[in-house]
Amino acid sequence: MSDPSSRVRTILLAIAVAFTAWAALVFVTGGIEWRIAGVLLRSRDPFRPLLLAIVLLAVQGAFYREAFARDIDRATRLLRRRAVPLALLVAAAAAAHAVYFGGCTAGGSDSYGYVSQAYGWVNRQLPQAYPLRLSLPFPSGDLMQIPLGHRPGTAPHTMVPTYAPGLPLLMAVGIVTLGRIGPYMVVPVCAALFVWCTFLVGRRAVGPMGGVIAAIVAATTPVVLFQALWPMSDVPAGALWTGGLAGALGNSRRGAILGGVAAALGLLVRPNLLLLAAVLVFWIFLRARGSERFVRAALFSLPFVPVVAAVALLNTRWYGSPLASGYGRSAEIYSLANVIPNLQRYPAWFWYSQSFWILLAFVSLWALLRPSRERPAIALCWAFVLATLVSYITYTPFDDWWYLRFLLPGIGALSVLMTAGLAVAAGRIPRPWGSVLAMTMVLLIVRQATSFALDHSIFGQLRKDEHRYADVAAFVGDNLPENAVVFAMQHSGNIRIWGGRLTLRYDLIDPDYRARIVPELEREGLHPYLGIDDWEAPEVKRHFGLAEDQPLPWPRVAHMRESGGASVYDLASTPQ
Repeated sequence: MSDPSSRVRTILLAIAVAFTAWAALVFVTGGIEWRIAGVLLRSRDPFRPLLLAIVLLAVQGAFYREAFARDIDRATRLLRRRAVPLALLVAAAAAAHAVYFGGCTAGGSDSYGYVSQAYGWVNRQLPQAYPLRLSLPFPSGDLMQIPLGHRPGTAPHTMVPTYAPGLPLLMAVGIVTLGRIGPYMVVPVCAALFVWCTFLVGRRAVGPMGGVIAAIVAATTPVVLFQALWPMSDVPAGALWTGGLAGALGNSRRGAILGGVAAALGLLVRPNLLLLAAVLVFWIFLRARGSERFVRAALFSLPFVPVVAAVALLNTRWYGSPLASGYGRSAEIYSLANVIPNLQRYPAWFWYSQSFWILLAFVSLWALLRPSRERPAIALCWAFVLATLVSYITYTPFDDWWYLRFLLPGIGALSVLMTAGLAVAAGRIPRPWGSVLAMTMVLLIVRQATSFALDHSIFGQLRKDEHRYADVAAFVGDNLPENAVVFAMQHSGNIRIWGGRLTLRYDLIDPDYRARIVPELEREGLHPYLGIDDWEAPEVKRHFGLAEDQPLPWPRVAHMRESGGASVYDLASTPQ
């Protein structure tokens, strides 16, 4: 006859497994709602059943400590053996999040700038400057023709891209292989790569299960969840630099080669991060022995040579100097006066988005006080995080929490440090309570991150709002005449790339010439329109010199009510 206590343990374990399965079902489906015998059963929060499962496990630990400890040890060994597939599953989930909730449109400045440059490389228009199509007799006649994401070229009557070529070149590969959806698949792939490389670093610093937990922390970090939805350089930069970090920790020639390639591509995406490359090369040189240190350091550094040369040549052609960028010269972007504002913002944003759990990273400093196999990896992660912060501490300050995106190259390492801090805290607790504490803390970290994401409409709203760029462009392409020229600012790029019509920046109109612009365009055989989001109307009035308290005077051709509203107006002297 079986032991009654064993039966109780089995029942408690079965209930805990049932709660875990329930939580997984709620998480995957987004919520469950059943009506049984007239009674409504609803479950929307997957963390509540998960918490109940942990409570049941804690009850087992309290009443059946030795047996529970053996169960925990067996489960830990099993999970350790399955660390790689678990990490791959987390990476796949990160990519799925980016695909499902991502915007997949090229609107505004950054996303249009990257995607349009990708098409410029595919169509072999780049690296030459783009010629401007119109010769307008106004001081800002050239500037008005330059959409968001571009700037005047060094040659007269030309424009060039604002952004570094790394991400657009990756997008160009996506276009060649996948067609129009290609450029929007780069960031989801990089999101998976970012999570996977974080696992590789975490495995070196905290062990296999620590690597899985670091991957989970990285995948659910709010700024990662947010930036994974945009066709921008932040997640790719995070993935490539974290890959470089993983390669440097590999302690082999193969790791040096792969890490060097990843970091060099990261430099092509973000050319201002040479300090990160220096940290990794110095680390390889420091850790290797004898002549091997020179070999590995050279293998890691070699891919940087063509990248640095290419960026210098491109910067000279586009911006007039190898040290200039599309954002301006270094002295215009970096200043010691920015240090204090940034030191105030970045820690506050981390606390705001990740709460006090970010302090776990500092707990990892305890692991540096005693010799261990993991200590060197933790030390390098600290050096990498600090180098990333130093790279942006003098950068122009911004005011929104999601400008943590600049630090994404170091957030994989930061996730590893948080995991190392969690391991230190759990290791101070007698078994099996340390494992229960670790599971509970991971659950609460994920809950904090997903709650923040829900509060900031990261799951779903962005895709809906960003689709207006495609809708406006589609309307322009399908309904406006071939000779249409559209005044725009926010839509100055997407109307070009998807609507196929020339755009002019209304926000760059010369005040002294605004009355002459429409007649001049009509003399050129062009039909002027205006395409704006509804929030832009006050700016349009200001730049056209119209009364603030009066509606826009032109006939409205179309109006979209969703996503804040967007409108197209006919500006011609004889509207159609």
